[in-house]
Amino acid sequence: MNHIITHLLRVHGRVQGVGFRNYIYGEAQRRSVTGWVRNCPDGTVEAMLQGKPPDVGAVEAACRKGPAFANVDHVERFPVDPDVNYETFQIRS
Repeated sequence: MNHIITHLLRVHGRVQGVGFRNYIYGEAQRRSVTGWVRNCPDGTVEAMLQGKPPDVGAVEAACRKGPAFANVDHVERFPVDPDVNYETFQIRS
């Protein structure tokens, strides 16, 4: 049985206004990853990813690539000891 991990990602680059949140939402849905994604005032995108390690890793890899019009400079990853078990994946504003 795989354990569940939670990572907070902060994605830097041209990641707002290019469909990034919808792209990550689709990737998370395909892999049964829960959590959320949101735009931040500083121009980054944050994503909270929760799920089995290979699935979270796959969505993280998608964050490093981004959709067609994105230009990802780098991704910061912060392991989180969550106080919440997310049931769905949401796009937050």
